Amino acid sequence: MVGWNKRVLELGAASGHVTRALVAQQCRVTAVEYEADAAADLRGVADEVIVGDLNDPATLAGRTAEFDVVLAGDVLEHLLDPQAVLNRMAQLIVPSGRLVVSLPNIAHADVRMALVQGRFDYNPWGLLDRTHVRFFTLKTIGELVRQAGLQVIDMARVRVPAFESEIKVDRQSVPTAVVEEILDDPEAETYQFVFTAVPNDGSIQTAKLSEMYLELQAEHQRQVVAATKHSIDLARQLKEERALRKIAEADVERLQATKLFRYTRGLRRIYRGLRGSDS
Repeated sequence: MVGWNKRVLELGAASGHVTRALVAQQCRVTAVEYEADAAADLRGVADEVIVGDLNDPATLAGRTAEFDVVLAGDVLEHLLDPQAVLNRMAQLIVPSGRLVVSLPNIAHADVRMALVQGRFDYNPWGLLDRTHVRFFTLKTIGELVRQAGLQVIDMARVRVPAFESEIKVDRQSVPTAVVEEILDDPEAETYQFVFTAVPNDGSIQTAKLSEMYLELQAEHQRQVVAATKHSIDLARQLKEERALRKIAEADVERLQATKLFRYTRGLRRIYRGLRGSDS
């Protein structure tokens, strides 16, 4: 989504693992990092390093629309006012520029099922990282983007199946009806949204294309969920049929081991012969 040979403002660059990937794509990176120790690792990698708090407007004060891309990878959820920060970032891209953002989905199935059980336990990382102060769903992401004067033109999803995230939920502890209701939402197994947003220039045609794209993506998600459910149902039916077959085979083996089965072997042979002669 970032592309090659771009002027990139990378927010929350940490120790620079993404920065290095951007540099490998011939991008010129201005990295912003809060932790001074992590920022030290960025020097010599990024073209420019800014040590500061994104919650503070002064951190990027005086910067103009000079970037092709602003990259916020798992950053906004850590900020006190992500809307204000996104609004400021939208002013720092050139007219043809874009923002690339990733945000975790608080409406993931495992979070919902944990809430059904009365749990909302923070972790060192993941959906309920203890440093998260804001939470997002697909709907609230749309609102966040629109209020910043932007529109989404590309959306990708990182998917993690229910019961397989770091939020430990025992499948047996959740009623089947609850699981099915939650999984009816096509975004229930979306772990993270990754999207590109561009300035909304007021063009009705562009807005309609953006809406159409998102609707087609949503329909695709619904089809993926439906196909996955169908596959799971088929697998369950196959498993049940195999189990029934094993029971039937065991019953036949027990019958064949009985004295009555052995003693009537001759009679069965005569019966088969008679049936053959009738035909």
